[in-house]
Amino acid sequence: MFKVERTGDAPVCLANNEYNNPEVVERLYDIFHGKCYLCEQADLDAPEIEHFEPHMGDDTLKYNWENLYYSCARCNSIKGTRHRNLLDCCSSEINVVRAIKRKPPTMPDSDMEITAVIEEPRVQNTVELLERCFNEDNTALRGITRSNLSENLFKHYTKLLSHRLVIVNRESTDRDIQDAVERIEIMLRDTYEFSAFWRWCVMEDRKLREKLEHALNF
Repeated sequence: MFKVERTGDAPVCLANNEYNNPEVVERLYDIFHGKCYLCEQADLDAPEIEHFEPHMGDDTLKYNWENLYYSCARCNSIKGTRHRNLLDCCSSEINVVRAIKRKPPTMPDSDMEITAVIEEPRVQNTVELLERCFNEDNTALRGITRSNLSENLFKHYTKLLSHRLVIVNRESTDRDIQDAVERIEIMLRDTYEFSAFWRWCVMEDRKLREKLEHALNF
């Protein structure tokens, strides 16, 4: 989950009780940088429009622009109507990145660690949901999607580690180090996959924090 700024007026089609509409999809894609708002995967094979507050047949919630989010099929299925009273990534009330610590897997088959930093019911509820989104493999299909998610996240984590090796290597030139710093800066942007993970990696790594604290911006 990453900070999102919802911009612009509601799409006109929502006034006609249409939300699964190209205009809505394109707007949500742009606002959420093409990433699932929960797991932060991009280039989704099966993107879905997710209702942050389950509408349960209530048209006020079903077609409310502020209640529509961009999600992957896995996270949407796991969240369902069970998980409520969550942190809202479109709200500035609580910083959704700082409130929840994330640790990438040490190996592709390892679980991702999601822990609450702030003692607040919405934070804990969101942690419980994210733990399921990243780690749940209780069915055959969820086992496959979980493996794909973990492999994707681990792939980016190894990139971060390779950039870090350049930064701490005594044989690296100033140009090498600057290039590695700039590449990690890109990974910290909200547009990059799993950016919340990389911000926590930098924040908890003294050598990286010395070089990149200016880019954390959260």
